[in-house]
Amino acid sequence: MTSVLFVCHSNAACSPVAEALLRHLAADRYQVMSAGVDPAEINANALVALQKLGVNADGLHSKGLDSIEGEYFDIVISLSEQVEASARAVPSARFMAWHFDDGCVFTPHQATKMIQEIYERIKLLVLVQDRQEKPLW
Repeated sequence: MTSVLFVCHSNAACSPVAEALLRHLAADRYQVMSAGVDPAEINANALVALQKLGVNADGLHSKGLDSIEGEYFDIVISLSEQVEASARAVPSARFMAWHFDDGCVFTPHQATKMIQEIYERIKLLVLVQDRQEKPLW
């Protein structure tokens, strides 16, 4: 099972959304966590948008990077430029930077747009990972 950590500034929108989406798409193949540099309450519009899409948001809660201290991940993904250095410091086999505007989720429309953008990247991640593990030829 591939372990993935999503990191954003507050762990209030982008990273918990990414955590929920990857679990929704491929929980059987991925162990997923999210954390933030300066944790804050998860954005209510993001939770509502996930639920409208049928994505289970139960159990999502904001966590700081200190909550994963001492853990090793196969993949760490930074979701905002301002936390890239902190995310790179987390022990991992691979690091990726997907930069989103983590402070943009103030309306339901903005939440839905952010979720769609993150979901597209997660689908590509899963596709690439699957192809690396099971070559086409």
